[in-house]
Amino acid sequence: MRFDFSLNRRSFLKLWGLATLSLLLPRMSQARTAGIPVLLYHDISNEFRDEYTISPGLFAVQMEWLYANGYRAVSLRDIGAPGQAVPERAVVITFDDGYATFMDYAFPLLQQYGFKATINLVGEYVGTYMEMGGRRPMFGWDEYRHLARSGLVDIGCHTHALHKYGHLGVSGVSGDVLANDLRIFQETLRKQTGRNADILAWPYGLYTRKSIAVAVQAGFRHILTSRRGLYEVAGNPLEIPRRNISNGTDLISFKQYIGGGI
Repeated sequence: MRFDFSLNRRSFLKLWGLATLSLLLPRMSQARTAGIPVLLYHDISNEFRDEYTISPGLFAVQMEWLYANGYRAVSLRDIGAPGQAVPERAVVITFDDGYATFMDYAFPLLQQYGFKATINLVGEYVGTYMEMGGRRPMFGWDEYRHLARSGLVDIGCHTHALHKYGHLGVSGVSGDVLANDLRIFQETLRKQTGRNADILAWPYGLYTRKSIAVAVQAGFRHILTSRRGLYEVAGNPLEIPRRNISNGTDLISFKQYIGGGI
């Protein structure tokens, strides 16, 4: 007899998540949030153990918990759009940088649960590697085109070539340099996917009032920060708070943030 083991990894992650949830869910109530939690992920990997990484198992547990508790992941465009009703239990899922592990560990779960997400890519790293505690493969344009066609993934901007200035972020460059960088990003994205980006995430969460004005001029309507908090439906879309989620965010802490904690 021959068995099909093609979904072994996904099946394992889901079963591992369900086993953990069976222990934790009885102690958790379905809290109602005053605002919308915006989750910030980076890499999904068992190889790295830093603040920019979450293990595949823990990520699967979090996604299963959201779905089991009635939460639905919506796009930033769904929030505040005319005639668009936002689910009572809405969350926003974002990924910064553009690590290739998204396709292995995140996208299958988004498809399974019908969750939407945004990937904010660094233009100059597409199809290459990022050196951050080790060499991490990044998406290529073929993968981004595939994700954009799925209807589940929005492609956002994490600047074209300013991510490497980690000590100052965009606050350390002039308005002209930032404007040129965002122009190059938009032109490249339009050439590769036929679309413009209207979502921007600041590298390392560093920006100024002038940075916001330049970004708006470049066509960005939803700007993500790294400030903690919840995003109000009637809040400021040019300074959207997010919570970084990593291996240090256990399921209890995750549930507390989703429920309105900081």
